[in-house]
Amino acid sequence: MNLFEAAPALPADDRLLRQAEVAAGLLLRWFATDFAVFEASSGALLVPAAQPAGVNWDFCAELGRQAAATGRAAIIAEEGPLLALAVPLSTSGNHTLVGVGWFVARSGAGSDELRRAAMVLGVSAETLAAWAATQTPRDATNLERQADLVMSKLWSDQRVAELEVEVEKLSVHLNSTFEEINLIYRVTGHLRISENKEDLGHSVLDWLEDVVPAEALAVQFVPLDDCERLTGQPAQPLLLATGNCPLDSARFSDLLSRLGDATARVLVLNENVTGDADWPFPEVRQLILVPMAEGKRRFGWLAAFNHRRQAEFGSVEANLLNSVAAILAVHSSNLDLYKRQADTLADVVRAMSLAIDAKDPYTRGHSDRVARVAVRLAQELGCAPEVLETVYLAGLLHDIGKIGIDDHVLRKPGKLTEAEFEHVKQHTEIGHRILRDLRNISPVLPVVLHHHESWDGRGYPYGMVGESIPFLARIVAVADAYDAMASDRPYRAGMPDEKLDEIIRTGAGRQWDPNVVAAFFRARDAVREISTSDASQSDPAHLQWS
Repeated sequence: MNLFEAAPALPADDRLLRQAEVAAGLLLRWFATDFAVFEASSGALLVPAAQPAGVNWDFCAELGRQAAATGRAAIIAEEGPLLALAVPLSTSGNHTLVGVGWFVARSGAGSDELRRAAMVLGVSAETLAAWAATQTPRDATNLERQADLVMSKLWSDQRVAELEVEVEKLSVHLNSTFEEINLIYRVTGHLRISENKEDLGHSVLDWLEDVVPAEALAVQFVPLDDCERLTGQPAQPLLLATGNCPLDSARFSDLLSRLGDATARVLVLNENVTGDADWPFPEVRQLILVPMAEGKRRFGWLAAFNHRRQAEFGSVEANLLNSVAAILAVHSSNLDLYKRQADTLADVVRAMSLAIDAKDPYTRGHSDRVARVAVRLAQELGCAPEVLETVYLAGLLHDIGKIGIDDHVLRKPGKLTEAEFEHVKQHTEIGHRILRDLRNISPVLPVVLHHHESWDGRGYPYGMVGESIPFLARIVAVADAYDAMASDRPYRAGMPDEKLDEIIRTGAGRQWDPNVVAAFFRARDAVREISTSDASQSDPAHLQWS
């Protein structure tokens, strides 16, 4: 259910209550905890939270109202080991809702702390302790970041809802032109978060060509603010065009520069302007120029050049391009939001990888090297780009379970006893348990669990045999073994290439998948270069899967 589609036919009060119920459900889904939902201006409690049971939510109303006034999510209260998060939520009417939820900030709180917190919340200490025991501790900063992303998503939903209303209004004025209305629905129907803006831009231009009487149509996407910082390359606009476009990318940018502030709104120019002697673009006789913007963010422009029937462009064509441009802007914003979420995930993975290094300094950099070697082997085996991304993450996280292994065993310089080795073997299952609730990285779980399985069934934890072992786990197994043997340790030097190669060659069909071993030797020089290169080269922002 979309918050902005919540039973619009209901009376105003009932509609607000329904929107509050939908908001409570969305917040529960996104944060995995119950939220109470208030009407911000009055402080009226519309939806109480079921958990923690019995909480007196009235005292949160004023704090929630203050958070709503700022328009930002915030931690509004901290009581011992507990904290309250307020999330303002605009509705499709004139009201603002605010959701307030309680979270456990840290585990192991003493009974006195819980008793004091229970008095503030108006519940029994026993009830609060029982609820707190079921909660996963949450970091306040991460909660606020997550809430910011949620608010951005809801704001985008609201914009889409508003645009859908505009589309409905447009259909009244263009009811005689089925193709034009059909175009709007085709564009919105093809919005997918995984579809890049270039592919969508080409599709939109092809569809517009059928309904807009222009000799050429174009869309220019401007680079995002952080594009140059991430890629290290000068950021350049991307111009896509169909038909006989009179301007190339440089001339299009010059046109925007010459028109200046006028490009911030829908602009229609016909020969009463373009026919002047000082018009600097004689190849442009008629023009519609529409900015693709969301709030203060500019994502580019959509343009139509030169009427096919030597007529003038008017409001019908301009309104159509404006609606499409707005949809493209919302989609571009969603793509940017999706990318930021992906960057956050990458930061979390990188932090986990560093945590492994901090736990076991003898193998510092091991996870990074395994990740890069595994990607090179996967490339050699013909894996698709999206699979390479999974392989890279799996390589970084394959040993995350070592966080749960005793330090004195993990850092022991000599040979392990049988009991110690059995303890170390638990790291695959520990790692699986650590990561299994992170839905966005679920494809790496089979690698974390099974990268120590052996082709002949003598591995662990389950003694799987041959191709029953997950394919990516077989790739990471070879990369892991190679780096373990090739790397220097405080108690021994890395193994010479000749001996290492012989061990891996002999292990084909016994310990490792023969096809992966064959790929290893085909890529042997590249693998050797990875093992000796600077780890900074592995920054995912610079990795190019091809």
